[in-house]
Amino acid sequence: MTSTTDSWSKALKTLHWLIAFFILFAWASVELHEFYERGDPMRGWWMVLHFSLGFTVLFLGMFRLYYRATHGRPSLYGGSFQKPISLLVQSLMYVVMIGMPLTGLLMRQFAGRETTLFWLFDLPSFVEKNTDLAKQLAFVHKEFLWNALLVLLVLHIGGALWHHLITKDNTLRQMLPFGKTR
Repeated sequence: MTSTTDSWSKALKTLHWLIAFFILFAWASVELHEFYERGDPMRGWWMVLHFSLGFTVLFLGMFRLYYRATHGRPSLYGGSFQKPISLLVQSLMYVVMIGMPLTGLLMRQFAGRETTLFWLFDLPSFVEKNTDLAKQLAFVHKEFLWNALLVLLVLHIGGALWHHLITKDNTLRQMLPFGKTR
C-alpha cells in the first residue's frame, strides 16, 4: 500500500511503531544488564537481547527507508521554517536509527567479541581486531549517537505535539495506528 498525500501507508505506520518499540526495548535491555555483576549469566542474557534488538532495528530501519523511498509520504504540514526542520529531524533520525546498530556491531567486531543474535547464531567476524578503533566506535555508539537520539526524539515528539495541540493539523493523527484524520 502506498502513502497518500493525507496519510502514511499502514506498512510505514507499522514500521514506525515497531522500530520505536524495539529502540525502547533495546535501551531497557542495556540498562537492565547493569543490575547484574560481570560474569552473571543474566547480564549476558540481557546483552544478547540488546544486540538482537539493535540488529532488528537496523534491519527494520533499512527496510523502512527503502519502503518510504518507493511508496511515498504524505505532504508536510507547517510553515516555511517548519518543513525543512521536520525533514532534517526525520533524516537525522534515520542516520541515528541505522548508525547506532552499525556502530554497536562494528564496536564488538573490532573488540574481537562475538555477537550472538536471538541465541540462534553468532555473526561471523569480518574485521581484524583493533581495540583502539573499538573504543572510538564505543564512544560514537554510547555517547554521541545515544545523546543525538535523545535530542532528536524530543524534537520529533515535541513537533508532533505542537502540530496536534497548537496548530491542530493532521501531523500526529496520520501516524497513529488507529483513529481517523480530519
